Amino acid sequence: MLENSDLQTLGEIGFCAVLSGNILQARTIFEGLLAARPGHPAPRMGIAMSHYMIDEFDQAESVLRSLLDEKPDYHLARVHLALCLILAGRGGEAVPLLREAERVNDPLFKDMVAELLEHAA
Repeated sequence: MLENSDLQTLGEIGFCAVLSGNILQARTIFEGLLAARPGHPAPRMGIAMSHYMIDEFDQAESVLRSLLDEKPDYHLARVHLALCLILAGRGGEAVPLLREAERVNDPLFKDMVAELLEHAA
């Protein structure tokens, strides 16, 4: 059985794979992590990212909305959903999500939301 630190390392590798364009490898990692920790949001975030990084916006949106249905206070998913909508050319739909996420009391998070709001309009 994998330790929590092993799962965290695999998650970091998965996110690096997504960001470097290794989508199939990233999905394999995140699907394995999802099987190991079904209730943890990080694997689904990674799967969603793997979709919107290659313009599969509908699939990414579906994953993120499902995650938000289960965890409505998971603001990172809300921001990623907004990013997905902006990338899909639906910035107007992203604005209410970003306005809700603005209330998070974290300066770095607020900077990210402010940046996305500029692109949503």
